[in-house]
Amino acid sequence: KALANPMLRHLEHKADVLFEATGKSFAEVLEESARALFETIADAKRIKATKRVAVKQTARSLDELLVFTLSDLLSESDARELFFARFKVRRFGKKGSLFFLEGVAEGEPMTPRLGRTSVKAVTLHESKVEQKGGMWRARVLLDV
Repeated sequence: KALANPMLRHLEHKADVLFEATGKSFAEVLEESARALFETIADAKRIKATKRVAVKQTARSLDELLVFTLSDLLSESDARELFFARFKVRRFGKKGSLFFLEGVAEGEPMTPRLGRTSVKAVTLHESKVEQKGGMWRARVLLDV
């Protein structure tokens, strides 16, 4: 299934939702992955940015940082009853043996007219981040 954004494409998977995102940096590939998560859950193009939620995360690997951050966004969406339209990385780096990230998600209160698919979890299984030839690629598996 083609997404509106040329930097994203849905991949076939027997169960759940598997997608791949690309970007010029880890931060960009994470933002694109968040967009794919949001578009799976709701009609992100129609969501207004009326609410902001800060997200902070640390992890031992970039694979974990990707999955943990997307999981936080999913949890914040559920707990605050918000559909998010976008996520922006504000700070990203490595301190000691841990990668860290701070970002902001923007969205609006959930309404049935915007909802699409209920995502239960973002899984580490089959999710990975890699850099090749100046481009970053993330593959993420969503449990729906």
